[in-house]
Amino acid sequence: MSVSRRTFFGAAAAASTLSALGPNAAQALSVPGGKGGLDEVEHVVILMQENRSFDHFYGTMRGVRGFADRTAVRNVYRQPAKRGDGYLLPFHVDTRKVDGQDLGDLAHGWTDQHNAQANGLNNGWVAAKSEMTMGYFTETDVPFHRALADAFTIGDHYYCSIAGPTTPNRLYMWTGTIDPAGKQGGAAIGNPADYKPVYRWTTYPERLQAAGISWRVFANDEVGDDPGGHPFVGDYGDNPLWLFDQYHNAANKELAERARVGRPWLPDSGKGKDTSHVLADFIQACQTGTLPAVSWVVAPYGYTEHPEARPVDGAAYVQGMLNALWSNPELWAKTVVLINYDENDGFYDHLCGPQAPAGTPDEFVNGKPIGLGPRVPLTVISPWSRGGWNYSQVSDHTSVLRFLEAWTGVREPNISAWRRSICGDLTAAFDFGTANTTIPLLPDTAKLRAEADATQTKLPKPAPPKNGRQLEPVVETGTRPARALPYQPSAAGVINGKNLELTLGNTGAAGLQLVVHRYDGTTGGPWPFDLVSAQAKPKLAVSGKYDMDVHGPNGFLRTFTGDAAKSGFEANASLTDELKLRLTLVNRTSREVTVTIKPNAYRGDGPWSYTLAAGETKTDDWNPVVYGHGWYDMTATITGDPSWSRRFAGHVETGEHTVTG
Repeated sequence: MSVSRRTFFGAAAAASTLSALGPNAAQALSVPGGKGGLDEVEHVVILMQENRSFDHFYGTMRGVRGFADRTAVRNVYRQPAKRGDGYLLPFHVDTRKVDGQDLGDLAHGWTDQHNAQANGLNNGWVAAKSEMTMGYFTETDVPFHRALADAFTIGDHYYCSIAGPTTPNRLYMWTGTIDPAGKQGGAAIGNPADYKPVYRWTTYPERLQAAGISWRVFANDEVGDDPGGHPFVGDYGDNPLWLFDQYHNAANKELAERARVGRPWLPDSGKGKDTSHVLADFIQACQTGTLPAVSWVVAPYGYTEHPEARPVDGAAYVQGMLNALWSNPELWAKTVVLINYDENDGFYDHLCGPQAPAGTPDEFVNGKPIGLGPRVPLTVISPWSRGGWNYSQVSDHTSVLRFLEAWTGVREPNISAWRRSICGDLTAAFDFGTANTTIPLLPDTAKLRAEADATQTKLPKPAPPKNGRQLEPVVETGTRPARALPYQPSAAGVINGKNLELTLGNTGAAGLQLVVHRYDGTTGGPWPFDLVSAQAKPKLAVSGKYDMDVHGPNGFLRTFTGDAAKSGFEANASLTDELKLRLTLVNRTSREVTVTIKPNAYRGDGPWSYTLAAGETKTDDWNPVVYGHGWYDMTATITGDPSWSRRFAGHVETGEHTVTG
């Protein structure tokens, strides 16, 4: 980072004229376009909300990896449950019919979060959390959230950093670690008492300050944490900087002031339900051009969306924050807003994030992997992420710090090498060559709050469906544009004697994790394999009967089923230099074999058959870019062995594309 850039970051932005925006304003802002690149950004605003999973909010959304996921782990939607049906599907919490805006929280501690993920099987949700874990919302329940995602960019592979509660996840976003070795007050796997310093490691705001880059925490200073008596003021103890010794040191007065730490709490003003009051300092900074380079915004409990706090109130808080930015055209034209959720509470999500392999440094506590935890929502709001995009690179809360690293040049050494190899830095969520500063038309949150107020106590409490009355979730139809990803995984099965040898690979620019699930009676899995370079090619040899799935990011799936001692036929799919999908068929048997390829999606024609003589090899190139926006999903079967099959599904990465919902 150059001195001139540090000087730029430390200077106050030029003041602009304030123009009031109503909640339904749809206004084009006339701001000159820039050169493109991270240098276009001058401000980053980060709001971390509370306790919602991705599927809980967005599972029925079109064009994301939700309940219509074609490549989900087998039976993951049918969670084992002690009920007549024997399982529980995700069920709709219809806030028009039940009092679902204030659901109430579920268990979400270190132990039950790990139990839900079940070492990667992801089938322990009901037992660990209760049947309410499977409740989800649709667009009718969270219309503002959906409209905001449709207007900007949604991240559907963003995970909380730790399979645990609030504070540890917030520590990852503010500091990059929970001190797993326990040398400076950790390992932080639970929630300590609010406002009392217990940790001593260096935080990212300190690194920014040392580099001369302006930053600030924005939070209301009334009461503190009293959700029962004063829910709409204070900070709910969600500012983790209070928990560090250095912020209470008299010699660090400026540090404490910027962090909003150590100040006496004021009494409740009674104005908490007015978002302009609790956001007053942030609004003033936007109006006066004094917004720092990096801002962390911390909401009062009533606005956090913690399950007893209503999403509709969180929407009002977000709208108030965004209106403050949108009211200043020059400010909005150079600002990135990142809205994420610290953890999932106890709400189900069907994707299990990558798990650190045994022995990974800085990634285990008490013999258990720290993360990644369950998937949570991420919304990327800026002039460079406008247009309803989907961003699917695997990311977690440390990805926010890595975006700041990429932008400021200030590195966070607390982030483990494993997270850096598996998680992205969010830069792929943007197109800095195209700026769109128009303001989207969004639902009026004042109206939504009034509707919720009128029905909240007049409706029955939500409950799971009765036995025999379960329904599959209905997902919105349609597509969504998606950002390009740096992945190109591979998995090939080759017959060697009476063994099937499975070879995994990755020729993409970014590291990834492939996970092998077996359904042939083999116990002990699933088995994660990290592929952080093209040279890493782990192998797995299987004898006798086999039934295996290989899962990767962005819907990558290879299925291998058969009997290695019985059939010597091979079928594999790989990517050519021309970005076509090459099917390679090898008949290692002593007889003629006909293989049939049937498309499962994306094509309306087929199936296709290929006949191979004993010892013959054939190849055929397919072009998924032409018929499926790069997506493919097909199954191969052969004559003479009904137990043998292969499935190939995934995406050919050719750049920005479309996700079919």
